[in-house]
Amino acid sequence: MLRILTLLVVLAGTAAADPAVTTYALVVGSNTGGPGQTDLHYAEDDARHVGSLLAELGGYTPDSIDVLVHPTPDELRDRLSKLAVRVAADQAAGRQSRVFFYYSGHARAAAIDLGDTELPLVELRTRLFEIPATLTVVVLDACQSGAFSRVKGAQPAADFSVSSREHLDAQGVAVLASSSGSELSQESEQLRSSYFTHHFMVGLRGAADANHDGQVSLDEAYRYAYHQTLMSTAETAVGGQHVSLEVELKGHGEVPLSYPVAATSSIVLPASLEGQALVEDKRAHTVVAETYKAKGAAVRIAVAPGEYEVVVRHGTSLSRCEIASGAVDLDRCSNESIVVATTKGGGFLHRTQIEVGVLIGGEREDGYTDSLKGFGYNQEGLTPSAGFEARGMRRVAQRVWVGGLASWVTMPKWSQAVSGSNLAQTLEWKTAAAMALARGVQPIGESHFSLYGELATGLGIGHTTLTNSQGMTFDDYHVGPAFVAGAGLHIESPFLHDLGVSAGYEFDYMPVISDLIGNTHASGGHRLTFALTYGF
Repeated sequence: MLRILTLLVVLAGTAAADPAVTTYALVVGSNTGGPGQTDLHYAEDDARHVGSLLAELGGYTPDSIDVLVHPTPDELRDRLSKLAVRVAADQAAGRQSRVFFYYSGHARAAAIDLGDTELPLVELRTRLFEIPATLTVVVLDACQSGAFSRVKGAQPAADFSVSSREHLDAQGVAVLASSSGSELSQESEQLRSSYFTHHFMVGLRGAADANHDGQVSLDEAYRYAYHQTLMSTAETAVGGQHVSLEVELKGHGEVPLSYPVAATSSIVLPASLEGQALVEDKRAHTVVAETYKAKGAAVRIAVAPGEYEVVVRHGTSLSRCEIASGAVDLDRCSNESIVVATTKGGGFLHRTQIEVGVLIGGEREDGYTDSLKGFGYNQEGLTPSAGFEARGMRRVAQRVWVGGLASWVTMPKWSQAVSGSNLAQTLEWKTAAAMALARGVQPIGESHFSLYGELATGLGIGHTTLTNSQGMTFDDYHVGPAFVAGAGLHIESPFLHDLGVSAGYEFDYMPVISDLIGNTHASGGHRLTFALTYGF
């Protein structure tokens, strides 16, 4: 979904970290679209992640962070009013306060959309400016929210570095927007976040710490977010986003936004590493950080304690690197070839897929079934063969998966009338198979759709049951080879990234059932398949 992020910093007095300064954060997220808008996927998650980062690295205490999800305009007004009262009380007591406000969701040119209702940007701006904080940081992540700051430029401010270092210690305003007034912003299925918000947070985790002083200033966060957002969006269908800045400040000193030096755990990307690096949480199977790493300087990224893997793309190759003592060990990287283009939502981090489904179709006719007819047996009704399948697959190349296939299928019943009575004897059979599987996948453009073709071979087991007219049953088991060839369409869910559905066709061939006169039935035939998939 298209979104724009605006960062507004209202400054007055000192911006340095000070234990005597009280901190407050109001973090708001809403996925719900208004009239004519589709729901967002990750706005509410973005808000939760921002709240967690503030507590982890921003110097905000957990009890001072208010995360508000899916609010109405009146609920948001109420939280803003309560925040203003708390800050005013600090001011009356002679204490300085820092306020951070974040909104991620829909907006139009003149309002943020909270479901079917709106909150005018003019009102939001007024309410935020009236909060008497020493330092107020406002982040808007919403479509057309550039109207909040009226920023039109599409290039970094030429004098921003000088301005931020010499004029940020007194009152003033700095506005940072993820795109110009004529551009749109985008969410990333792979990152599960908006591009700008993700890169802004990665910058605050330490990737933007250009001078390696252990803290990330507003200047550094802006520079990092500008270049990383532009690189990430340059090849998308919507086009590149140009982060823009407006500065009107007085005073001296930098404004630190985060303190990654205080993190209890971090990952170091070494100076010699080069390429698009993704830090993956191995347990949650999520991308924690994505950044382009150039040679020449190490980059430290603060992370929560856990198990991580760093994936680096350079040209048409990909390296998966282990972490040793908090740093990427370049001697312990596995390499594989990739295709540079990846599908939207089809990130290359999913390496395992489980698929469970059903199949239905007609049964083959051959010498075995002809023999049954010769002995007076007839198939009961038009009931087709039906059963279940389960696949487990592992990706070994960008578009090649290998794994296993297990199936269980029941066939239509055949019956033979007993002469001179209403009694009959019946014959029915079932098959099970365990096979090795290879599948090739071809994405369709940048959509959530892909085509696949597969081959499988392995062991088949047939089970026949003959029931005579007296109700006695006779079971027999047969073993033989099993083969499957199929093709179909896979659709990845745009809402639940790990889930998907598949629909396809397969031809089964399993010559495992024999009669006493030398006929072998190649059980199987033309089948339609439907399945649910889960990737991790």
